[in-house]
Formats: sequence, C-alpha cells, structure tokens
Amino acid sequence: MEQRHENKFIFTKGDQINFKSLIINGYFRKLHENRIVNSIYYDNVDLDSLYQNINGSNYRVKHRVRWYNQVSNSEVFFEKKIKSGLITKKQKISLGFFKNYFELSKYLHSNFFIKDIVNFTSENLIEVLTVSYQRAYFSDYKKKLRATYDTDIKTQKKNIKNKKNSFFNLDSEILELKYGLKDFEYVKNKIKQTEFNQRNQKFSKYVKSFLLLSEMGFH
Repeated sequence: MEQRHENKFIFTKGDQINFKSLIINGYFRKLHENRIVNSIYYDNVDLDSLYQNINGSNYRVKHRVRWYNQVSNSEVFFEKKIKSGLITKKQKISLGFFKNYFELSKYLHSNFFIKDIVNFTSENLIEVLTVSYQRAYFSDYKKKLRATYDTDIKTQKKNIKNKKNSFFNLDSEILELKYGLKDFEYVKNKIKQTEFNQRNQKFSKYVKSFLLLSEMGFH
C-alpha cells in the first residue's frame, strides 16, 4: 500500500503566479504531457465517505473508478484512498481495458463489478458523481517531491428526469504536493527556500462537487 504526505493549495481560476514561482524557484521539471483525469466516485447509501470529510474526521475513505484521457487508451482502476491524520494511503485494483465508455459503463453496472468491489472493500457502494480535470505533472530535481496542478475541474451528475448529463465547473485550481513520509523535513525546508507563502488547505473534489450539484438541485 502506497503511503505519503499530500498538501493541497487552492487557487482561483487563472491565478497561477504563486504556482509558477514555486515551479521556477524549486527547480521543478515537467514529468510528461498533461492528462485528463476521470473519476467516478462511489459511496454507501448513507454517504459515510462524504460526511467523514465534511465533519473533519481524522480518518476518511474515498472510493473511485479512475482512468486517464480516453477510455480506449487507458487501463481503468478502482481505488480506495484512505486519509489517516496527515498520512494518505492508496490501494487499487485493475478493472482492465475497455473499447469505449459504453463498454466501461456496461461493466460498472454488472454483477461482476459489484462482486469485485465487495471483495475489495467489504462494502456495498453506489455511484454518486463523476469528476474530470486536466492535470499537469512536475517533480523536483532530486525526485523527492512531486507536484500536480489541476485545472478545468468539471463535475457531472446523471439527470434521470431529463435523461441527459449535466456538467458544472468548479471555480478552483488545485496544486498538490506529494512526498514520502521520510522526506518531510526535506520538503519543509525546500518550500521555505522557495518563499512559497501559500497556506495549504483541505480540498476534496468529491465533496465540492457534491455540494455544487446539491445547489443545482441534483441531490
């Protein structure tokens, strides 16, 4: 199980001055081309994952199906992300490859998927919402600190009444710093040296999307 620290910093749309300063002063390099990250979030009928986060629980769990760019060019995974205090842990299993989104959707509504997820999580989960965004990837020269920057964050909820999908944009851009447990002091000193004065904040795309969709009358 992967374990790491994650620090998130929230920017208003288009405000990237502090982020660009961190990348330049911290000697970050781009790891690879930007990707579209697609996630379908799952929860139980009582929405325990949602309320763990809203209530500030020290122990929080999120479940999601994830793939990158187009379904036809990506392996699809089911992930369980656990936040315990300051430490983030992630487990995942491969769901395989699919020709298109229709084939993936068909599988996600099958008994095979339900069985696999119950075996993996010991929970009965339901699909809640979808989130997609563009992500840029960076790493410092020592490869001890990774940074991702998420823009164009969209959420979607199936509108059963009108039988169509509705998309809404979150008015935020998210910088996330990710590093191993043993590199805490290294990262702390590095951030101080870059004079990056932004304060990290709690931000959950799942929670923010749910609240936005609720305001729009979809929950």
